[in-house]
Amino acid sequence: MSTITIRQIIKDAGGAEAIANAVADAGGDLSKDAVYKWTKTGIPDRHWPIIIALTEHGPVALYAANCAARGVPVEASQHSEAAE
Repeated sequence: MSTITIRQIIKDAGGAEAIANAVADAGGDLSKDAVYKWTKTGIPDRHWPIIIALTEHGPVALYAANCAARGVPVEASQHSEAAE
């Protein structure tokens, strides 16, 4: 099974503008440009509930996509978090 990309998650959510609008509707502030930066930095955890609501992707998929965007193997990330 291949990991979904942040780019695909953004597309599945309706695009950067749809995500920014959903965040604004929830009382937050997020620009479309900030959403586009997620392809390199990963999706901030605080935005996961909105992304999950807009897509069929759950926390496991978002975590794996974030690891891929950051160039960190999923297994290594899980082990280092467990050690903390």
